[in-house]
Amino acid sequence: MSISYNKVILVGRLTKDPEIRSTVKGDPVATFRLAVDRQFSSDQNATDFINIVAFGKQAEFASNYLKKGKLILVEGSLRINQWTDRDNIRREKAEVWANRMNFMETKKAEEERIYSDTDIIVEESARNIYDNNNFIENIDDATEASDYELPDLDAEDLFGLSFDDDDLDKDFFSEF
Repeated sequence: MSISYNKVILVGRLTKDPEIRSTVKGDPVATFRLAVDRQFSSDQNATDFINIVAFGKQAEFASNYLKKGKLILVEGSLRINQWTDRDNIRREKAEVWANRMNFMETKKAEEERIYSDTDIIVEESARNIYDNNNFIENIDDATEASDYELPDLDAEDLFGLSFDDDDLDKDFFSEF
């Protein structure tokens, strides 16, 4: 009697949102790829892209909660699909059939990762002359345009540019 054991545990990020299909019986099937980092030596890294297939409840979980970039743990077994294509060439495709999936990142950590490279710029807006708040109120038909004062801005304020009269090509602007 021979002993064999087929178990795969991977931690990686989804390369895109899962694709959801159904079997002939109507059971859900989810397929997606997981990007898993692999280290060759202390200074060389590579990434493997592993095909994952989930069935039933795991497929529903993938459909409802997994999105591109999500860090997850997948536990399952390795399957090698073999077939012969139209040109009579034998093909093989490895995939992991998932039987357990877990999130590996909290919502807070995920949001920090997504928004950490985002620069937020706050610009000064028009102000109501009767109110010192720096925001524009809702304007409806009863609001008079004279209730709002726009700041006086020149090209230097808007674009960080300054021009001397000597720098301007007056002939160019006279055409307009």
